[in-house]
Amino acid sequence: MKKLRFESLELLSLRESKGRKIKFHPRLTVITGANDVGKSSVIKSLYWAFGAAPKITHPVWAAANIKALVTFSVDDRRYRILRDHDTFGVFDDAETLLLSTSRITKDLAPFIGNLLDFKIVFSNRAGEPEIPPPAYAFLPFYLDQDGGWSEQLASFADLGQYPKFKKPLLEFHTGILPNEYYELEAEKRAIQVEQRELEADRRVVRKAISRFDLDASFDGLELSVEGHEEALEALLKRLKQVREVRQERADKLAEVLDQRSMLEQQARIVRASASERERDAKFAGDLPEEVFCPTCGTVHRNDFANRFAIVEDREACFEFLADVQQKIGTLASQASKAESDVREADATLAEIQGSLDEKQGDVTLLEVIESRGKRIAADLFESQLTELDAGIASFIEKISDIDDGLSALKDKRRRNEIVRYYSGYVLAYLKELDVTNYSADAMTKIPARVSETGSDLPRAILAYFLAILRTIHEHSTSLFAPIVVDSPNQQDQDAVNVGAMIDLIIRSRPEDAQVVLGTVSLHGRDILDGEVVEFVDKLSVLRTIEYDSVSASMRPYLEKMIR
Repeated sequence: MKKLRFESLELLSLRESKGRKIKFHPRLTVITGANDVGKSSVIKSLYWAFGAAPKITHPVWAAANIKALVTFSVDDRRYRILRDHDTFGVFDDAETLLLSTSRITKDLAPFIGNLLDFKIVFSNRAGEPEIPPPAYAFLPFYLDQDGGWSEQLASFADLGQYPKFKKPLLEFHTGILPNEYYELEAEKRAIQVEQRELEADRRVVRKAISRFDLDASFDGLELSVEGHEEALEALLKRLKQVREVRQERADKLAEVLDQRSMLEQQARIVRASASERERDAKFAGDLPEEVFCPTCGTVHRNDFANRFAIVEDREACFEFLADVQQKIGTLASQASKAESDVREADATLAEIQGSLDEKQGDVTLLEVIESRGKRIAADLFESQLTELDAGIASFIEKISDIDDGLSALKDKRRRNEIVRYYSGYVLAYLKELDVTNYSADAMTKIPARVSETGSDLPRAILAYFLAILRTIHEHSTSLFAPIVVDSPNQQDQDAVNVGAMIDLIIRSRPEDAQVVLGTVSLHGRDILDGEVVEFVDKLSVLRTIEYDSVSASMRPYLEKMIR
């Protein structure tokens, strides 16, 4: 089992120019203070730094754009994780950047899963297997004041991406189904995806065989092929050559026709321009030598030079038209020749088709070609079907072997043993917290159905939470994370009940577990094996005097994340 421990949490707000560093005791850290001093915001930031969003974030805290750096260890190997908005950086103890990403599910989840041996696999909305986000790894270890005290396994936001996740998640965490089970299940799902792809390919091939009538059959043409092979080879060679020649001639004809069309269009434009120049020349000849413009007040000369320029333009148009007409005549001859060449090629193709229709015995060459083509295509498709069937059979065999392994890991005796272990603790804790009006059948299952109301509900949730933690510690093959409990005084608990809840949280922790507890008061309890951190400033858990030190601590990591 991998063991995660928090060493410190550093918080920084560039907007407010404030920072704060909190160190954590390896066994117990109690964060105390009156309401509105920021206890919950600090506690929420611990798992938030790992990509697990709390149910509710205070708007003032959100507006401060907090950056969080958590120094932590996994089996005594130190790491750091830095969250800046939605970007994460993970570093080893030598400050080497191991991961930088803004994608929680795609990148951060598999990284954290590998680091903490969190190998459970869920199917995403596309049916593809994936390791779920870090919130699912930490969910059994966190009781958040805004969600965790009213419903079990509900302390983080955005948990709806996997429907009905609670049962498989608890079976994983409590060890009912060990890591090996989910590793095999992930392998099975990946193979099933490949199998479905091959089956889809097989359906396509079968559909093609049916559509083109390529199913195997015997029509007698196979016996006539040898007698036609020599003629068939010559005809096919000639057919290919004639088709190439015809294509070249058709391209040439198209090119000539395009050129002729373009020149004819130019000629129409120039004819219109020549007519316009002729009207301009006639109009200018009727005007006096000096023409006054009533718009701009300028006198324009209408001398011979100006009138001659108009005539010169008109003559240029006529010269262009004469040249175009000559070119069009040339192109017309070329077009006629190209059309003749195309007709000649078509005649040759018709001749070849006639040869294909000639019979040798009772069989035409065309029939032989069609039969041979179908046979070749059918053989090709059958070969593909054989390969696909072999691949599918191989996947089915692998899945069968995996199913045997999964069945072996579904040890009913082990399940019953773990459920009995959990049941003993939850019943004892319910009694210790003075919760008496409950359904034993509902509370002793994994997962349980906690249906108490009023002030009994938070105490029943706590009994369930702590019993699950004891079970995880005893039987899990995955991870054990720090136990984080925020504000146990819910639903107006009296002093006796709150004291009993705090006592049980501290006393029930496993020997090597780490606890972070947030509470307004310890209600007279002394902390012997741990430390108390007290917040006193209203709405200002971050401090100006710590800004420089926290900023200097974070800066090297921030710089490496943006390179």
